[in-house]
Amino acid sequence: MSSSSEVHARSRIAWAMLGLVLAIEAIGGLVMLVPVVQSFFGADDEPIGQRVSIFLAVLIAWVWVCITLWGALRIRASWVRGSAITIHVLLFAAGTGVLQFALGDALLGWGLILLAFVGFAAGLLAKPVHREIEGSPGAP
Repeated sequence: MSSSSEVHARSRIAWAMLGLVLAIEAIGGLVMLVPVVQSFFGADDEPIGQRVSIFLAVLIAWVWVCITLWGALRIRASWVRGSAITIHVLLFAAGTGVLQFALGDALLGWGLILLAFVGFAAGLLAKPVHREIEGSPGAP
């Protein structure tokens, strides 16, 4: 059985890795958002519904990653772990989709899969920090 200090050290490392992976994904999402916005305003011949749905999907996904990154860096709550694990399961699916259907360079697909594995493992190893809420029983 491992000691408490080993568990805390492992958890701190896992939170740091999770923060790093989410930061990389947030930057990558922002890089991906730029051409989507440009094509949204530049493609007048496509139906507006398609443009809006693609724009909103990318924007919502990026905001989701950013909120999870904020939670990983600031509060380290259990919802952050669940959100990060969900993001990385979906990222693994995206990476395999890129590889299977030649939607992009194979290096991109493998990069997404690698980020998904590292983020998933970090999400599993990161233990949430329990904070007492003011006014709750037992809180000072």
